Amino acid sequence: MKNFMKSFNKLINVSILTSAIILVIGIFLFFEPGTVIRMISLVLGLLFLVPAITSLVDYFKEKNNSSLVVGIITMLISLILIINTKFVASILPFILGIYFVVNGINRLMYAVELKKQGFADFSKSLVLSLLIIFCGIIFIINPFEGALAITKIIGIFMVLYSVLDIINTVIVKKGVKDIEKSMKLAVIEGEAKEKDD
Repeated sequence: MKNFMKSFNKLINVSILTSAIILVIGIFLFFEPGTVIRMISLVLGLLFLVPAITSLVDYFKEKNNSSLVVGIITMLISLILIINTKFVASILPFILGIYFVVNGINRLMYAVELKKQGFADFSKSLVLSLLIIFCGIIFIINPFEGALAITKIIGIFMVLYSVLDIINTVIVKKGVKDIEKSMKLAVIEGEAKEKDD
């Protein structure tokens, strides 16, 4: 249970932060899809540009062929991301879908753990976890057409995911607190009995 509590506390902090970020991005993505996609493209492109330059500098210094190959490939990826925003719009649902599914499965495991610990409201967490996984599967399948439609729908789903995740976090947090209280009471009662004996 101690390990569960430690991992839960880490999850709760990360989950609230990531959900808040995803919520803000989702809102902006719905209202300003073109601007947000350009920003995401630029950031991702710059992230790939750093190892590209590092690898190419390493090649010219050490004449290492593998550094040249890595440098050229990452440079091409960087340029594609910076120049071609439609490409980013097309792969973004898949990347988010994987993230949603993984997080949903993680939440499902916590719901199962809550059930084992006897938390009555675990079913709410279970349903929300399944809805998060469902959102992820839809993104991976990506049945949407048109870059603008994709980005607006991505925005809606990101907001939906964030709301579900925050509600789920509150439910799980309450469940863990209730279980922790009952465990502390059991320990106190056990110690009281030992003193009486």
